[in-house]
Amino acid sequence: MTVQSGHPQRRGRSLFFIVCLLMLGFIGIRLAFVSPYVASYDIANFTLAVGQYDLANLQPHFPGYPFFILLATGLARLGLDPVRALGMVSTLGLASGVIPLYLVFKRYSFDTVRLLGAFTVVSTASLVTLAATGMSDGLALGVLCWFMWSVEQARYNRFRLLPYLLFGLLMATRLSYAPFGIILLFLLWQVRRDSWQWVSEIAVLLLAQLAWLLPVAFSVGGPASFARLSLSFVSGHFSDWGGTAQTDDASLLERLGLTLKQIFWHGFGLATWLGLASVLFLCAQRIRPLPLWWSGTGYFLWVWFAQNIDKPRHTLPLILLLVILLVRRLSVRWLVPFLCLQLIIGSIALYRQAHTEPATLQLAEAVADLPASATVFTDEEDRQFLMKRPAATIVPIGSVSKWRAEPKSKEVYLTGRLLDRLRAADVSIEANEVFRFTSDPRFEPEDADARLYRLILH
Repeated sequence: MTVQSGHPQRRGRSLFFIVCLLMLGFIGIRLAFVSPYVASYDIANFTLAVGQYDLANLQPHFPGYPFFILLATGLARLGLDPVRALGMVSTLGLASGVIPLYLVFKRYSFDTVRLLGAFTVVSTASLVTLAATGMSDGLALGVLCWFMWSVEQARYNRFRLLPYLLFGLLMATRLSYAPFGIILLFLLWQVRRDSWQWVSEIAVLLLAQLAWLLPVAFSVGGPASFARLSLSFVSGHFSDWGGTAQTDDASLLERLGLTLKQIFWHGFGLATWLGLASVLFLCAQRIRPLPLWWSGTGYFLWVWFAQNIDKPRHTLPLILLLVILLVRRLSVRWLVPFLCLQLIIGSIALYRQAHTEPATLQLAEAVADLPASATVFTDEEDRQFLMKRPAATIVPIGSVSKWRAEPKSKEVYLTGRLLDRLRAADVSIEANEVFRFTSDPRFEPEDADARLYRLILH
């Protein structure tokens, strides 16, 4: 902080260090309340990958997330439970975004206010809560903050190659953030007249991607095997189970409405009226409409058309960008109350997430009590069920043809998600509900309602 008097300077430094201590304290609380639950199919894949990395066996699913798994494996070797190791990496990754955001917030002339602004962004309740799980979102958001700072530097010819390296790290963490690479085209356009510089930057961009792609490819037998695996995944994502505009029964207008709901209700408000009101109040402080960065616009279109918008975590980068745009133009008198509200909402949600067992895991415990003569057909819950070591036979069903081909014993059960999918495919099934469990839908919506049915055989 730049001031003229010695005493105000000392007070400014003291305040800065107090904020630092408070910030470290809240980060410690977040680490303590990392979710211990394998709360979804994707988290189950990541958890298994920490013990044994096997992309061909969906440990984890494509494209492999090597940076995330590498860091979590390192923590797990220190004795941490794999799912907690994943959550801690994600939480610390998000927290690391404080540093580049502090450097980006040049508008604030006081260091303490810049730090508060940066901490406010990474304390947004939805970001904090969804980062404290076994998913890579928190780490990816942190890397995205570093990437945005590096682009800002490169625009002024400082650290020109750094954005390309960090983009490689971002892709090794979460491939769905690829639309943010659009901004690299602007950097390449800047040096279009300098052939050597242009070729150098293109080369670094390619090498940064190959640095993670090649090790992952050779882990499954080489580039040819990896290409087949990727084509299988991409075709499934856009033609079967991905929840994209192509596979969704909803119209584009309905998808747009759900996308906006995920951004504002779940993203900004974390499904609370207080959280939503706080953000809308901040928006009211701006007379002019908020601009969106080109990369943010590209990602919004990606979410709208090519992501499963039933999952709020897919909109987290948009939340991050919008909060940055709000906070960097906000006076400190509004910044502090907003930060306090987000800390309260986020802390309550963190506690609930860490102490409430997801519905799918409650159902898994019920399935574990079924006799060995039972057969349970599942959609994507099989790995969560198998972690409970049930006596019953667990059979995942990926298609209608597989369902019809599977032999049915006298004691046959199927999960509610599988039943819904089969009935949506016009498969006639009679079944009675045996178990039903529910949990908070803010955390893992698809796993917040878990049902088990017993098949009626004729």
